[in-house]
Amino acid sequence: MSNRINSITIIVIILIITGSYFNLTSLYYLIPIIILYIIVNIMGSTSIGLNYYFHSYSNASTTKKDIAITFDDGPHPHITPKLIELLDSHNVKATFFCIGKNVRAHPNIVVDIIDKGHLVGNHSYRHSKFFDLLSSKNMQKEMVETNQILESITGKSPKLFRPPFGITNPMLRKAISRTNMVSVGWSLRLFDTVKDPKNVIAKLVTNTKPGDVVLFHDTNKNILEIVEEYLLWLKKNDYKIVSLTSLLNIEAYED
Repeated sequence: MSNRINSITIIVIILIITGSYFNLTSLYYLIPIIILYIIVNIMGSTSIGLNYYFHSYSNASTTKKDIAITFDDGPHPHITPKLIELLDSHNVKATFFCIGKNVRAHPNIVVDIIDKGHLVGNHSYRHSKFFDLLSSKNMQKEMVETNQILESITGKSPKLFRPPFGITNPMLRKAISRTNMVSVGWSLRLFDTVKDPKNVIAKLVTNTKPGDVVLFHDTNKNILEIVEEYLLWLKKNDYKIVSLTSLLNIEAYED
């Protein structure tokens, strides 16, 4: 968070001043400090669970075997409807972080998501690879546009926002503050879009723990196989899938 950033900046300044006092301002002294500062900021930006620039809800502190499952990047015209059917057959509720342009293209799927009792969150309008390079105003524009589309379709304005790629920075901190949204991360990510399903399932059953927020993608053709196996394993091992809002004690929509 901002206090943490300020503390690190102050430490760097103190080191530079100290080096100057002792005539250690050569490149041999400054370069390691600058490199360390850059590395720390990159780690903070790319690791959403560290809450480096602002707080994100990424898991719950609990001993109860409760978890929440989430899906990013949809809705997909073919995969998401099948996924909804699968979840419904297991009486499981999830949260779908939707991309605005996909919502605009497939509004009926979003309606079905809501009708089946799932939650919908905001995942930006375009999910650009360069989202983290946008100005805070342009980030805010994408967030607002996505919420407006979702509200026009569902009658609900989401409060939950998941940053594209989980990357955070000071610009996004401003955008989230201006839109009064809540950032949601994850505690278990298996890269289900690029890895073999068996590998993903093996890591899921090895790494799942109470309070996890699990990240999947409903744009991956293998997701049905992965989720089916995972749901069966969770039931066998006495895990309970609860809503994201219940697990994290947050609100999904504006009043």
